Amino acid sequence: MRKGNSRSRRGAFGLSVVITITALTFIVTGQRTGRSRSSGTPISATRIALNDPGLVHRYQEDITAEGLAAHLYFLASDFFEGRETTTRGQKLAAQYLASQYRQLGLAPKGTETADNPLAPSNYFQPFTVYRRNPKETRLDVLVDGSKVASSTFSADYHDDLSYFVLGGTANSSGSVVFAGYGIADDKLGYNDYAALSAKNISLTDKWVLILDDEPLTNAATSLLPTADHKPSSWTQFINKRSAFSKAGKPKGVLVVSDLSPRTKETFVERSALASLNAQRVGALSLTPTSSVLPVYAISSRLANQILASSGQTIEDLKQQIDKRLSPVVFDLNVNVKVSTTVSSFEGQKTENILAYIEGSDPKLKDEVVIVSAHYDHLGINPTLKGDQIFNGAADDGSGIVACLEMAQAFMKAKREGFGPRRSILFANFTGEEKGLLGSTYYSRQPVVPLDKTVADINMDGVGGIDPNHPMHSKNYIYILGTEELSRDLLDATKRINKTAGLNLELTEGPRFSSDQYSFETQLVPYIYYSTGYTEKYHQPSDEPDTIAYDHLARVVQLIFATTWQVANQDAKPRTVDRSHLTLVGYICPPCSLPCDDEVHSLPGDCPVCGMTLVPKYKKSS
Repeated sequence: MRKGNSRSRRGAFGLSVVITITALTFIVTGQRTGRSRSSGTPISATRIALNDPGLVHRYQEDITAEGLAAHLYFLASDFFEGRETTTRGQKLAAQYLASQYRQLGLAPKGTETADNPLAPSNYFQPFTVYRRNPKETRLDVLVDGSKVASSTFSADYHDDLSYFVLGGTANSSGSVVFAGYGIADDKLGYNDYAALSAKNISLTDKWVLILDDEPLTNAATSLLPTADHKPSSWTQFINKRSAFSKAGKPKGVLVVSDLSPRTKETFVERSALASLNAQRVGALSLTPTSSVLPVYAISSRLANQILASSGQTIEDLKQQIDKRLSPVVFDLNVNVKVSTTVSSFEGQKTENILAYIEGSDPKLKDEVVIVSAHYDHLGINPTLKGDQIFNGAADDGSGIVACLEMAQAFMKAKREGFGPRRSILFANFTGEEKGLLGSTYYSRQPVVPLDKTVADINMDGVGGIDPNHPMHSKNYIYILGTEELSRDLLDATKRINKTAGLNLELTEGPRFSSDQYSFETQLVPYIYYSTGYTEKYHQPSDEPDTIAYDHLARVVQLIFATTWQVANQDAKPRTVDRSHLTLVGYICPPCSLPCDDEVHSLPGDCPVCGMTLVPKYKKSS
């Protein structure tokens, strides 16, 4: 139940707070009550009140389990179809969020100006994204200029020869190199790329033909000298992508995907699933072109047509390698070429949602505290049996509804004369699941200059429970940041948790990649709140009825109080002095691949993982 405005009570901060109608009137009028000892500057009663823990607690209590649940059961319902970026579900969620902010009284801060000033689109920051999955691909094999095989693939059509997996969608043509399994692992005593180098065979401007997985006895047993002969990480194709990028600049990769003992389905069955999966939006980028290598899965039948002039079959080559456990690699005749023709999608619009509370302090209102959470999720997967909708209740429906509850609490405070001294921007980003696209775009085109942005307070998945929490707690929240950019904010939220009596276990947890990273790379102070990788993470079972709403409410109350503190304190959180920094290049956000440390000279997409590259700085000497 929400409390009244003029009751006398002992708040959770342990302080007795008495606010009468007369006192409230006195505070709102801003009559001077004293002077600073150091400067003689008048201090308004409002400014004193904003630092009163009891006042913060009064508005914290407006953040309730009931309010959070009311929003989340709707936003994370099947009605929104998983909110995948650019889809109808994401567009509906954008309309809902903008309408809620309008109803609460927050000002639109979007960059789209509608004819009607009351239209929800005034809260939108639209931008263009580009699909990495093609409309249609055609892969041709040519010998002496004559076509000997042709394969077409799309969401509506598939065959038994090839299908598109991932990567860039440009047309290309080139000769072919057979590179064994595409493994580079000296510790395991197997390195196809060392063998290529020994034969002076270049991959540049050629198609690379490889076998899927690694030498295996059966699906659970590797022939390589791994621990207990269990399959190594090379069975995951994504781990081979880094090796390709280091070995040269090939045109693309052809993976023979029907000979591994790990493969249960026929090639036609896998091709049919890929075609069905192509109905989804898939990977997106902020740029129309991609440096990620195009990858096609091909059948052994097509591989043998490519290899015909060599006198070898793909089955014989696999048997030779598996028996000898040493690479077999060679350059095919230059008269054998693979050519791809790709039809791509046009760019599509998506939008961040930006809602604004103007600050009350004439000297501080030009500074902004960003409260952020992403509202997109994974959409619908038509290849699944049963429930196909990824509702995204914890990830990140919980962060979005937290924004709405915090916004209404701040607006109530503002109406009663206690608006934040600094401005607050509620930023609901799209495209987080596609590689932090919305927050990256905002960091490049901010509606408030980044040098006026004092902090980003980001929430992503604040409503679940991590089964791998170090203390196996169900009463925790991870708080994340870096020592240079986040220490003030981390320490502040710890103090507030203690004085507010919320009694949450604050765990400075592992690093999760989310929208705060777009601000970290721009050297904006930040704190990130998350319950981490929950049991339902990225599953259709991440439903609203799995959320512990009482726990979620206390977490959001803590985040609200931290935001209140940052918005009202005299000093900004400490940050890095930009004048002593030099841009050294661009890197990809943290991921599970070894590409995090690779520095690129230009912005774009990481050629290994496909994520949007962000700036990297170093301190000047």
